[in-house]
Amino acid sequence: MKEVHEGVCETHIGSQALASKVTRVNYYLPTLERDFTEFVKRCDKGQRFADLHKAPQEPLHPIMSPWPFHTCGVKFLIVVVHRFTKWVEVKPVATISTERVKQFYLKKIICHFGLPSVIISANGTQFAS
Repeated sequence: MKEVHEGVCETHIGSQALASKVTRVNYYLPTLERDFTEFVKRCDKGQRFADLHKAPQEPLHPIMSPWPFHTCGVKFLIVVVHRFTKWVEVKPVATISTERVKQFYLKKIICHFGLPSVIISANGTQFAS
């Protein structure tokens, strides 16, 4: 149990993931999940350095002022996200046109990463050509 939890398979995984990994290799006890829950609760490193997802201290408030790009004349963002790696390329532009999209795509995508095999885009006319 300690070996799987502390790093042979993962580093300090939670009790459900720990039980899942152990049962995948055909090991089972009736109290498996309860035992792993107790083990994970007692793990000192896991308790001190774990990523805890907590709600904010107070409710979020909407921002009433316009967003900061408003004064620069920027109205649009061209955003490209790689489907598998989730790498993001962004360009702020004042007007959205076919020519701007072509320039962005050539400079930021094709020159850096090569020609993609598939392009999935929104249905805007500036993306169609």
